[in-house]
Amino acid sequence: MFSTVPAMLSPDSTLLNDKFPAMEPDMMQWDWSELFFPAQSTGSAKSSSGEPKQNLTKGTGTGSQKQMVPANVIDERKRRRMISNRDSARRSRMRKQNHLEKLSNEVKQLQMLNQQLNNHLHTVSHQNHCLRIDNERVRFECGILQHELSDMRRLLLFT
Repeated sequence: MFSTVPAMLSPDSTLLNDKFPAMEPDMMQWDWSELFFPAQSTGSAKSSSGEPKQNLTKGTGTGSQKQMVPANVIDERKRRRMISNRDSARRSRMRKQNHLEKLSNEVKQLQMLNQQLNNHLHTVSHQNHCLRIDNERVRFECGILQHELSDMRRLLLFT
């Protein structure tokens, strides 16, 4: 399979040339030569005197004032940010859980209310049915009584 990346990168390759300047003055610049050319990098983390070197990276600064910030300060910031993000995620999960609990309680209350309303509806429907039956009976009796009354009137007229 053919690759578009040259087999051997040289220090003068286009990867090391910074054709695109940093968009903001406080952005960190990365030294890619350590990734691609480990033999040509600055070497070990110890200086010639045998003491460990302090890793410095470009930090934030105002305008032309660039400050060198130790790597352990950046690591500390990352660690604090990670802890802050974990706490924020934990609080978010707790809020979500509380919201779900409130919603489930509301669902239970609404189900109970629905059951009560259904029971009331059945009761009212049963009463309505009973009243309709009574109403039909009373109408039937009224019809019978009206018929008997008209028969009595006819008898009275003939006598």
